[in-house]
Amino acid sequence: MATIQRVLPRQQNKEKRSDYRAAIKKTLRKPQFWFGLMVLGPTLIWYFLFLLLPMIRSAWMSVVAYQIMDASASQFVGLGNFQKLIENPLFAIAMRNTLTWAGMTFLLMLPSSLFVSTALSRVRVGRNLYQSIIFVPVVMSLVAIALLFRMLMDPQTGQFNQILDALGLPESKWISDESSALPVMVAIQVWKSLGTYVVILTAGLLNIPHELFEAATVDGANDRQMFWRMTLPLLGHTLTMITVMMFIDGVQAFTLPSVLTAGGPGTATFMGNMLIYQEAFSNLRFGTATAGAILQLILILFITRVLMKAITPKWSY
Repeated sequence: MATIQRVLPRQQNKEKRSDYRAAIKKTLRKPQFWFGLMVLGPTLIWYFLFLLLPMIRSAWMSVVAYQIMDASASQFVGLGNFQKLIENPLFAIAMRNTLTWAGMTFLLMLPSSLFVSTALSRVRVGRNLYQSIIFVPVVMSLVAIALLFRMLMDPQTGQFNQILDALGLPESKWISDESSALPVMVAIQVWKSLGTYVVILTAGLLNIPHELFEAATVDGANDRQMFWRMTLPLLGHTLTMITVMMFIDGVQAFTLPSVLTAGGPGTATFMGNMLIYQEAFSNLRFGTATAGAILQLILILFITRVLMKAITPKWSY
């Protein structure tokens, strides 16, 4: 009996392998397979060369003392690069500023974009024109915008302070003061990116069946009740998507604080990506910089997973 019990699983495994081989041979004989491979092949090769291979190399660089002149001489250090990065006094500052930036951007961007998109969804004539106007800052160069605002917010010669002075209001130091630099830049970032989320939310609002609101109106629901109890729940999947997009965009902030203040005044606007850039191109510690990039990736994946688990609706319409 014991011998039979040992033989049966082996026979079953052989039959399964035989079935697999037959299925593979059958697939290889289909012209659809080769056509699909021919169409998808260049894309797969592109992703392998420019996405997968760089990710593998980055993982390797994060655990070695990378030598830029002789990569083969780089010694394995394990988690040493991560330890050096975390022990860097600027690491905690950069993480705090980055998370503060992401949180403030979200808290200001979501209500603003939701308000504008709700108004646009009720416009019958000229909606596309209004959307185009709101979307203009999105397609403008962020560097050009940063340079423009740096000129406008100069404490001595900036036009913003001249306007405040003409109105009899106290002048502001804008990005030259540690207490106001980060909030001011968040406001600029919100103005720059608002059009993206307005377009997405407006599309989501217009996709909600209008019959539902007509039925609610017949039942006596007012606009406020329909917004909180119908519009927001029905917009759940769209809100989940833009929440994740806002967080990723906030965590990866680099251009605006770099051009406007270079992380200053002091370290008030010093971001995580600026620390990675500094480690790589100022200190030439590419291993530590890569470790920072991997930590950022892990943070994004973790928070994205938490957000999607927490706020993604369990239903659809």
